[in-house]
Amino acid sequence: MTSPRDDRGSAEMAVAAPALLLLVMLVIQAALWMHGDHLVANIARRTAEQSRTADGGPAVADALGGAMLTDLDVSVDRGATEVNVTVQARVPSLIPGLTWPVRHDSSAPVERFVPQEGAP
Repeated sequence: MTSPRDDRGSAEMAVAAPALLLLVMLVIQAALWMHGDHLVANIARRTAEQSRTADGGPAVADALGGAMLTDLDVSVDRGATEVNVTVQARVPSLIPGLTWPVRHDSSAPVERFVPQEGAP
């Protein structure tokens, strides 16, 4: 027959194992969020670079979105002197019920021809 002393570590493991698993999932989730943040920053920067040209547009955002980001939304506001790009997306969540949004804004001057004063 076994004595109660044989099961001494099982209560600690019943508490420690789920806590350790949650900690590992949070670390992986933070890494996924940082990677998604870098992807969105890259999309915003490259879309602004593409949209600032005379015949550019936000087409580069579709190619860079990848399969990791969900609900990718790219808005381009092109004015006479500056283009502003806002990119919003969500990163997949390992922990149910939590959302991990990422957002970046980027702006760049618009390429334009300014004639020299006094030129014919």
